[in-house]
Amino acid sequence: MALFRIFRELRRVGQVTVGTAHGKRGHIAYVAACAADDCGWSAEYDNSAAAMVAAQGHRCRVR
Repeated sequence: MALFRIFRELRRVGQVTVGTAHGKRGHIAYVAACAADDCGWSAEYDNSAAAMVAAQGHRCRVR
C-alpha cells in the first residue's frame, strides 16, 4: 500500500484498523490493515462489511 493515502472514518478491530481511502482507480475503497510492527497485512475492499469481516478474521502471526 502506498504511504500517501489519507484514511478517514477509522475503526479498530483488535490490532486491525479499518478505514476509507481512495482506491487504485480513484473511487472510495475500504482498507483493512494490521497495526503490528512486522505483520504487513493489508487488503482493499469495495464495501465496509467485507473489510470488517476480514478484520475480524485476521489472525496475526506476530506477537
